[in-house]
Amino acid sequence: MQLSLFIPGLAWPDLHAAAEVARGLELPALSALLGRGELALTPAKFSELTAIAFGLRDIAPARRGAEDAGLAVEGRHWLLAEPGHLRIDRDRAMLADVGIMAIGQREADGLVASLNAHFAEDGLAFYATSPGRWFVSMTEPAGAHFTPLDDVVGEDVNAHLPKGGAGLKWSRFLNELQMLLYTHPINDEREARGEPAINTVWLWGDGEEGQPSSAAQTVLADHPLWQDYARRAGVTVDAAPFDFAALTEVAAGAGRVLVMLDTALAPAQYRDVYGWREALAVLEERWFAPIHQALRAGKLKELNLVCHGDAGFTATLTPGMTWKLWRRPKTLAAVYPADHSV
Repeated sequence: MQLSLFIPGLAWPDLHAAAEVARGLELPALSALLGRGELALTPAKFSELTAIAFGLRDIAPARRGAEDAGLAVEGRHWLLAEPGHLRIDRDRAMLADVGIMAIGQREADGLVASLNAHFAEDGLAFYATSPGRWFVSMTEPAGAHFTPLDDVVGEDVNAHLPKGGAGLKWSRFLNELQMLLYTHPINDEREARGEPAINTVWLWGDGEEGQPSSAAQTVLADHPLWQDYARRAGVTVDAAPFDFAALTEVAAGAGRVLVMLDTALAPAQYRDVYGWREALAVLEERWFAPIHQALRAGKLKELNLVCHGDAGFTATLTPGMTWKLWRRPKTLAAVYPADHSV
């Protein structure tokens, strides 16, 4: 088996603090893999690695997602309008996605109805096809560049506002809808229950993305977009396995396998240091240690370990490389560039 293992969140997102946050982590198997493999710093966004994994130029799932949800897509242009929570944190506005919230369909329908009433004259039509998946359509192309949601969660949204010719117009729309949602009775009810307000939507996903492809015969991931791309690429697809032992059962006989493990992603995005370190300890036990053993035993032909972020990297190993004992293990903290401007 040739295993490509994408672990978003493995590299701490804030480069200036990454080495300190990772200091003292006891991850001997991961350190051995990093020290004895061919290691390269490869900064990349989550969306960029997703596009590379499936042979796409851009990530643009809005139109197809709307069609799959049963909406009449012809004659309209489409964006995803992902409901979220915007939190002002010191000098930045941090975006949290629907993963931290419980949203009922009644709430989604009520909020979308108000958005439709407000933006009708602008030619925008919002749809809540499920509580956590919303769309917006328009008669003309958006004329702006939007940042994929996975690249913005936990980040300052001010650095990711719409750009391009119509960027200012869409930024104005965002301001208007946030003001509308902020004062909405449904959010008053949510806050009275101690739940985060649905006080923004994140717009993205327009354009044509083409037909996905994959060099792997099997793709295992929990991320809905990854599962959709794998199905469209015509390869075997399933949820991410519990551990490496489960992988060897699920993917028995497969030549190339692509696995995406996102257990460290949310703690990294929301800067939960304790949760992130705990997630890496679990990955060490369930994945890194048995992978290291499988490589040394020749049961795994090749490993490509990939993570995203400003300190993103790629490590490639074959069985023989694990026996190069003169190559010292490299801790995760030591991987981060000493020059924080990198």
